[in-house]
Amino acid sequence: MRRCIGLLFLVGLLANVASAVWYWEGDVDNNWSQTGNWNDGTQSPPATIPHTYSENMKIPQGTVNVNVSDRMGFLMMSRADSGGTAGNTTVNLNSNSTMDVIYTSGELVSVAFVDNVTNNLNVSAGRLNVYRVSTLADPQPPVGVGTGELRLNHVYTATTKGNVVLSGTGVIDVEYLNKGDKGAGGNFSAQGGTLVARNIINKFGLVSENANYGFRLGGATLEIASFADRNNVIGSVKLGDGQDMDFIMDSTSKVKFDLGLSANKTGVAGTNWDLLTSRGFYTIAGELLVNFTVTPTAGDYWDVWKILSGKEGTYSGLGSFNTLPSNITASWIDTGNGTDTLRLTYVPEPATIALFGLGLLAIRRNKK
Repeated sequence: MRRCIGLLFLVGLLANVASAVWYWEGDVDNNWSQTGNWNDGTQSPPATIPHTYSENMKIPQGTVNVNVSDRMGFLMMSRADSGGTAGNTTVNLNSNSTMDVIYTSGELVSVAFVDNVTNNLNVSAGRLNVYRVSTLADPQPPVGVGTGELRLNHVYTATTKGNVVLSGTGVIDVEYLNKGDKGAGGNFSAQGGTLVARNIINKFGLVSENANYGFRLGGATLEIASFADRNNVIGSVKLGDGQDMDFIMDSTSKVKFDLGLSANKTGVAGTNWDLLTSRGFYTIAGELLVNFTVTPTAGDYWDVWKILSGKEGTYSGLGSFNTLPSNITASWIDTGNGTDTLRLTYVPEPATIALFGLGLLAIRRNKK
């Protein structure tokens, strides 16, 4: 049913912007900025790059190198024109450019509606932004939407693989990172760079079901930000939306929290400091980073990560951060209702026992 609804939605959207849908032909080379590579079958390629907010991109197959800043309504890989042939597609964002996918649909689909293809989206430099805007004339997203979606797999089949690799100095800034279905093909590989999460990371599944499942942060930095305001650094992000989804950090990964008005000074999580919410198994490693948006004082504390009971009635976690800021101590506290919370506390001098309360953490709690 979800698949049919999504298809009808996109069909309706295409009908509204049919005159501004551009198809990649690759007649000249694999350079995104070469206008001769674009043709929608009835019109000449666009005269200039970048495109406009209302233009939508379809790449049926082949390799495309994005070496120029551009914007579009949405991008669909392995999506051919009427009568065309869709095959494997690779898109490389490998320069100091910015690609915005920001039309009111706000969706980038790495795999569209065909089986038996493998698509690769590689962000090793530059920045990929995927979010919704209020109108084509308004570059800011509407408050309370947060559904600009980077989806790895759109057809929910294991024969279709949508792989996203974040590495180097690349940045992926997305409101909704969606595997498509936890059992479907494809993978998000965070080897380096920065992932800016603004709303939800979803459907990556449980390690207990498959050793390859779970959202894995390896070598990259996870930064929480707001989806309501592109300039607001304070945000609230869910790992798993109403379902269990394991979160695994390795020793080279980092998580960054922006800290403002503290809880003991009437601050509110997700408004005055970043909040991460997850359910399912989790492994902590790597480095904890903080950014103070106000000047803290001794004893200020912020509850930054809430671990909720999973659907199966339990959750568990283990590990410890390799590095904490010298002016932060971290501890787990029981906040009731089957929830444990990571609390950060400010100390005015270097903390000699910064890892106290996190070493070899192991938690298992029955759902209440």
